[in-house]
Amino acid sequence: MTRRAAGAAVLALVAATGCCLFEKGRFARKPHPEPPTFSQYHLDGWRWENVDRVLVLPFLNESPHTRAGEDARAAFASELQRAARFEVVSADPDDRAVLAAHVHRGGRFDEAVMLDLADRTKADVIVHGIVTHYSPYPRPRIGLILQAVAPREGKVVASIDGLWDTTDTAVAERCRIYYRQRVRPRPPWVRNHVIASDDGFAGELALESPALFQRWVCHESVLTLLGQPVPHVLAPGPNSHATVATAAGASNQVPCGPVVPHPRVGKVK
Repeated sequence: MTRRAAGAAVLALVAATGCCLFEKGRFARKPHPEPPTFSQYHLDGWRWENVDRVLVLPFLNESPHTRAGEDARAAFASELQRAARFEVVSADPDDRAVLAAHVHRGGRFDEAVMLDLADRTKADVIVHGIVTHYSPYPRPRIGLILQAVAPREGKVVASIDGLWDTTDTAVAERCRIYYRQRVRPRPPWVRNHVIASDDGFAGELALESPALFQRWVCHESVLTLLGQPVPHVLAPGPNSHATVATAAGASNQVPCGPVVPHPRVGKVK
């Protein structure tokens, strides 16, 4: 082999190695944790492991998109079921369920309706939500208010209020990472080589698909409602008095940003 050919071979090897390292770095890098774009509340002492069944009511839709509430409720119920913590049931969109969702506007609940729903469905917790903003077009955004009510205790045990707007680069990157993180087994003979992954396309598709975007938002909402950490989101800092229950049922005094009040159940006039 001539010196020229040997030099060309070395350059090709260096270029290939550089491309592999570039690809590896592109898919391996993680964003710095960012402050949450949602506030949350958790009732001190509440233990989700004692819950056997959760009822998800129809979501109130305040956006101009007619199916936003129905689609968000379906995505949320699906993600809550995937948590495998308890049985999840959905209420029929009858007058009682609609009333139970609407009375949240005044910050109070009809105790009789909530107890009746709990008795008929054997639910320990009732979750209702409001879609406050929704735009399915790139870049998509959705605003959600979710509250989990324990009818027999007459209290809101957990709530979340936030806006997921992918014009925020940190929010968009969290969505991409969620869909990029797929398990891709590699044969043992290629462990020293980097194979370009197509997971980046899944991340970009999530910002184009309303269904994928809603699924990711509901995934983060479920984690937050259950008091679990959200990947790539800063944990609440030390200056708040809100309480976030851990998955094991213990509680830690940590801040959750602006805290959503927890109104007691009361009669609706």
